[in-house]
Amino acid sequence: MTRTADEERQRRLIRDYFGDDARIRLLRPAPTFGASLFVIDFDRGTRHYRTLGSFGVAFEKTLANWFGSALQVTEQSSMDLLYPAQLVFHYERLMSLAFALVDRPKSALLLGVGGAAMWRFLRAYIPECEPMLVDCDEVVVSIAKRWFYLNQPIVLDTAEGFLAGSAQKFDVVLVDLYNSGGPAEFNTGFWAQCFDALAPGGCLATNWADFASNRAVKPMAESQAELARSQGLDCFYVTRRGFRDNLIQYVPTGPGRQLQTLTEAHHRFAKERHLPNGGRGILEHCVVTPDFPIEFD
Repeated sequence: MTRTADEERQRRLIRDYFGDDARIRLLRPAPTFGASLFVIDFDRGTRHYRTLGSFGVAFEKTLANWFGSALQVTEQSSMDLLYPAQLVFHYERLMSLAFALVDRPKSALLLGVGGAAMWRFLRAYIPECEPMLVDCDEVVVSIAKRWFYLNQPIVLDTAEGFLAGSAQKFDVVLVDLYNSGGPAEFNTGFWAQCFDALAPGGCLATNWADFASNRAVKPMAESQAELARSQGLDCFYVTRRGFRDNLIQYVPTGPGRQLQTLTEAHHRFAKERHLPNGGRGILEHCVVTPDFPIEFD
């Protein structure tokens, strides 16, 4: 089959990013996502990884224009092929701490499927927790089932649509919703839906990628924080120092679940769930703050 110029350019960008030895398993347009998605296998030393990636629009438009392209390769999710239940990305391990902030998590709502990393983690380390997966992109869902071992039914709907039509309560709600332009647009009404979906003592966690360069993130995160605090709930953020990684925002609702108890909850969670390496490194070199950690000029 003859490849188009766009596909050839995308394949070149993938190989420039991952190396010439990387094996492209899939390259497919995803209209709902707004860009092409790809699956690639590659090696790092003795470890073998499979990654779901995409082409997004660079937020630093001046740099993109200087180099003649606004496309950037983005790693959405990754899987260690030898240890598929382990969370590869640091932000995923931070997201998993939402389960540490709940006494006995029996149910979880995962808004955004990606490469099904959190689903595999739950199956292995919190098997009694029943996950509900929601995603609006048929291409993403089909990729997760074909290449990332996902084998449970998915609710094909928008997050807003699902929350509006469901009365079910969940111990943990994880928000990880993106398209080619960055995080989906969230308003106070959406956060209210998320809070309503939490069972007593539950926890909401939100993943913010590119938070230090995407100015749209801060007002959305602060609208969540303001709503939480108006309801008497604690809200805090965690990211690696240097602000080059993702930012995770937590709203735990259980008594005694505040910023000051995160380290203790992490240690208990790692011990009880026998996390890889005892959970070491999850909170190391991290900033934990009650406020959005950067200011924009």
